[in-house]
Amino acid sequence: MPGSVVRAYSSEVRSGVLSQAEATSVADHFKADVASGAIDVFAISVFDYRRAEDLIARHGFGHRLRSLDALQLGVALDLRDQGLGKTIVAADVALSEVAAREGLLVLNLKA
Repeated sequence: MPGSVVRAYSSEVRSGVLSQAEATSVADHFKADVASGAIDVFAISVFDYRRAEDLIARHGFGHRLRSLDALQLGVALDLRDQGLGKTIVAADVALSEVAAREGLLVLNLKA
C-alpha cells in the first residue's frame, strides 16, 4: 500500500497543488488512519473487476471513465450493495458523474 498512497498524491505534487512535504504528510496521515482502524480497507475481488468492465461498457462511450476509476466505482457499488456505504469521494469529474448515475452520493473534492 505505501507506493499506491504516494502515487495518489504524485500528480498533485507535479501540478503544484501540493508540495512534496505536504503530500508525504497527507500520505502518512492516511496510513496512520488505516493502521488505527479509522479507515477500513477492503480487498478487490474478481466480481469487482467484472463490474468495472460492465461500467466501462455502459458508460465509457459517453464519459471518460478510466479503468482504475471504473474499478474504484465497482468496489464502491459492491460496498453499497452490502450496506457498507453509499458515498464515494472523488476529484475526477467523469468518475463523479458516473457514480451519481449509478446512485451513489458523491463528495467531489474539486467542487
